[in-house]
Amino acid sequence: MAWHPPRPPRPPPASLDTIPWFGIFQNVKPRGLPEISRSALLARPQHVEAFAALAHQTRLELFFLLVRRGSEVSAGELQEALEVPGPTLSHHLAALRRAGLVESRKEERYVYYSVKRDMVTELVRLLTACC
Repeated sequence: MAWHPPRPPRPPPASLDTIPWFGIFQNVKPRGLPEISRSALLARPQHVEAFAALAHQTRLELFFLLVRRGSEVSAGELQEALEVPGPTLSHHLAALRRAGLVESRKEERYVYYSVKRDMVTELVRLLTACC
């Protein structure tokens, strides 16, 4: 049998306030996370509703399309891009709007949709602070 050096001891599990960098070899100290208030880590009913709205494949694709565009998109363009019937698209957009992820603006007979950046930023902060 070949000789192998002993394995270093395993570091303790990371807590929510540290991120271990190469901790298994104990050659770098853990770096602390920026201070986040406890209230920022609490999931509110709005967050639950937003995640529930994104739990459907068509709505998730619709949301991704709006995020990638980065600006207002007409309902007709969304329907053409996703190839879904108008009533189905309207149903999914209403669910995203109720969840606070999308906002709409009507101009004459056209409706334009865009992502509500503040809610998306809040969800990303919540996920990255906890994970």
